[in-house]
This record gives sequence, structure tokens and C-alpha cells, in this order.
Amino acid sequence: MAANGAEPGEPTRWARASTVRTAAAWMVVAAGSWWLLGELAAVLRPLLLAVFLGYVLMPYYSRLRHQMSAPVAIGLLAGLTTGVLVALALAVYTSLLGLAEELPNIQARSADLIRGATEWGKSLPYIGQTIGQAEVPEGQLAQQVGSVTLQVVNRAGGVLVEAAAAGLYLLFLLLESTRFPHRVRAAYPPDQAEYILDVFGRINSAIISYLKAKVKSGLVLAVPAGLILAALGVKFSLLWAVLTFLCNFIPYIGTVVAYALPVAFAFLLTPDPVWKPVTAAVLLAVWHGVSASVIEPMILGRAVGLSPLVILAALSVWGLLWGLPGMFLAVPLTVVLKIVFENIEATRPLARLLSGA
Repeated sequence: MAANGAEPGEPTRWARASTVRTAAAWMVVAAGSWWLLGELAAVLRPLLLAVFLGYVLMPYYSRLRHQMSAPVAIGLLAGLTTGVLVALALAVYTSLLGLAEELPNIQARSADLIRGATEWGKSLPYIGQTIGQAEVPEGQLAQQVGSVTLQVVNRAGGVLVEAAAAGLYLLFLLLESTRFPHRVRAAYPPDQAEYILDVFGRINSAIISYLKAKVKSGLVLAVPAGLILAALGVKFSLLWAVLTFLCNFIPYIGTVVAYALPVAFAFLLTPDPVWKPVTAAVLLAVWHGVSASVIEPMILGRAVGLSPLVILAALSVWGLLWGLPGMFLAVPLTVVLKIVFENIEATRPLARLLSGA
């Protein structure tokens, strides 16, 4: 018996024409899917954001349905959600405009900090000579800081536009959510319909569990962080609190961004007295550490069930494809993919590879 179960004289499994054709077909499907996801990003991103926002609101909708009719419950929930999101979006947008107006001060302050750091570095033995040889003009570095600030403002503005589109999708998704089981039962035989609803039920349960835990842990992290910054007089504390909450949905990388940006702008926007930005940096570091090591594991538990390596790979792939919104959606989309793989015989081993167990 030859290797891979082939008879003597027969080609091995991977040398067979059928295997090569199957592999080529999968490569074409993967490449076409990548191209379509990139081309349809403007439509799919807000739609998926609306779907996952709907998962957050669905438990509250179910509770309201026991007390009032479906149209009234949807209208009340959608109205309250829209009002809160619009008010928050206006507050954040006002902060972004204020941040853009502070650009000259940010550039001047960054030039001062760079000058001070350079002079201090030159006074150090051995290192000072190297710094003098590799010195970059202060104005150029300050201009780069201003450019990064404008990019932050523009990117945040684009996210707000997509969030508004997601809010519109959300209204229709809530309307359709109650009709979906009836349509599946009408379209398929009873056994097949129940199987489909069971798969969707497990997907719903996993996503709701993950999103509820992330919303709670994000609020627990962001509210105290915003209060710390506001108490120390750091400008745009509401903006940094919202950023901290949103970045909590991006594993690993989000924590770094949620800490680094507020601290950096605390030094740039709160020059005097110096102890205030230093205190903000220390307190935020302590609070992020407590949240990451104690609070979030206690709230989140094993709600995701994915390997850390898989989470990092998902962040890279969806971030490369859709940018920042893709990183927000990376973990929920991978959870959905894992559950779908678990319910298909041929892809069940892939589901076990994605699992964190």
C-alpha cells in the first residue's frame, strides 16, 4: 500500500487532478470573496455594525415585548437608542472640532517637548553624541504630530457617518427579527427548519454573550477613565472616554490605543502644571491594568471561546480588509464562522482549530 492510501502506481492524493481542481476552485472562491468584501465595504460595514448592535438591544426588546406590542416596543427602543447615539455623536463631533482648532497649540507644544527631550538626551554620556548626529528638525516632527492629529479627527468623523447609516439599518432589522422564525418554518420542511433555527440560536447566544460582556467591561473601563481625565483638567475627556469604550472591542491592540492617545494628548493639551498629565498617565495605567487582569476576565469569562492566536489573525485580516471598523467586527465575525464550521461535517476540524479550549 502506497502513502496516503493510494495503490502502487496510482498518484497520491495531492497529485490527483480532482484534488488540484478542488484546491484551485477554493483559491478562486477565496480571492473573489476578498475582492467582493473590499468592493462592498461601504454597504456591508454599517449593515454588520447594525446587526451586532441589534444583538445588544435584542434582550431589552424581548423584555419590552412582554409588556407592549411589537411596533410600540420597536419604536420606543429605536427612538431611545437613536436619541442617545445622536446626542453622543454630536458631543463627540464637537470635541473633534475643538481638537482640530487646537492643532496650532498641539504643534507648538510638541515642538517644545521635542526640544526639551533632545536637550536632555544630549546631556547623557555616550547617547548624546548619537542624538546629535541623528537629530531631526523640531518643526518637521511637530508637523508630523499635527498630521497624525488631523488623521485621527478625519477617521473618527468617517466612523460617525457609518454609525448613522448603521442606525437606519437597525430599525429595519428589529422589524424583521420577529418574522424570521416564521419565514424559515414556511420555507423549509419541519426538521430542516428546526435545525436551521437551532444553528442560528447558538450563533445568537454566542454573540449576545460576547457583546453583553464587552459592553459591561467597556463601560467599567471607560467611565472611570473619563472621570480621571476630567478631574485632572485634560481637555476633551468625553472624547477619550468614548474612544476607550470603543477600543475595548478590539482585543490587545485596542488597549494600547485607548491608553496611548489620551495620555499623549494630555501632555500636549495640558502643559501646566506638569504633574497633571503625569498623574493622568499613572492613574490610567493602573486602571487599565486592573481592568485587563481582574475586571474583564471576571465579566468576559469564556464568552468568546477562540484561541488568542486566532483573535490576532482575525484582527489582522479584517483590519487589512476594512480598516478600523473591520477590527471592531473581527471577533464577532470569527465567532459566527466558528459556529457555522461546527455544524458542517467537513469543516468541524477547522472549528476545533479555532477554539481556545
